Amino acid sequence: MKNNEANIFVFMASLIIGILISMNISISQNNAKENKRVFLSSEQYQEAYTYRNKLRNDILGYMQQYNDYSNKLRKYENDDRNQVEVKKNIEEELKQNRIILGETEVEGQGIKIYIEDGITDDSMDAFEYQMRIVHNTDIIEVINDLNNAGAEAISINGHRITDRSEIYCSGPFLRVNGVKIAAPFLIYSIGNKDVLHSYMMDNENYLKIMMSRKIFVSVDEVDNLKVPAYNGNYNMQFMKEDK
Repeated sequence: MKNNEANIFVFMASLIIGILISMNISISQNNAKENKRVFLSSEQYQEAYTYRNKLRNDILGYMQQYNDYSNKLRKYENDDRNQVEVKKNIEEELKQNRIILGETEVEGQGIKIYIEDGITDDSMDAFEYQMRIVHNTDIIEVINDLNNAGAEAISINGHRITDRSEIYCSGPFLRVNGVKIAAPFLIYSIGNKDVLHSYMMDNENYLKIMMSRKIFVSVDEVDNLKVPAYNGNYNMQFMKEDK
């Protein structure tokens, strides 16, 4: 009987000691985790913060895109009996896509920018002479400013500017969409005319720099102007949909 009591006592004592040891290990591990802090530099924190915001914006964008596509799909499914309406919706969507790609002529309010080389003479040195000439980089900067200002369609001397357009220096000419054009340059831009004009004439933007170089620049608001369709080709030999 005494042996049984002793065995029970030893078993209970061992059990209690085991529980205490395991609890101590668990508490130690938790404390270690709590005390383990990660310190980031200001640059690392900014990168992490920027990346988090990018992920959040991407998620919101994908959610909106998903909702838009889901609504379209439901609409098409509900309109299954009305094939005329479905066809009309698809054609309207294709039309909008062609407008965005620049495949159709468009019109609307906007601004007209006139750019011409400044006055030059033989008494100027090479640097001053070059500063008064309009270069391809100047036109590219102006196009960038227009896009930042919210321009919806842009043309230069009758040539539509799209994501496929190139603007190169070609001797005394500029090459736009594979065609050589000469100064003066007339840029049409469709968008909110007040916003476009205010943005382009701001002292921080590139037109002011060109004016300081004595290049002739004028900017006029227009109630209605036309921008032609892109006359190039969209050749896709290597690009395909990611599945």
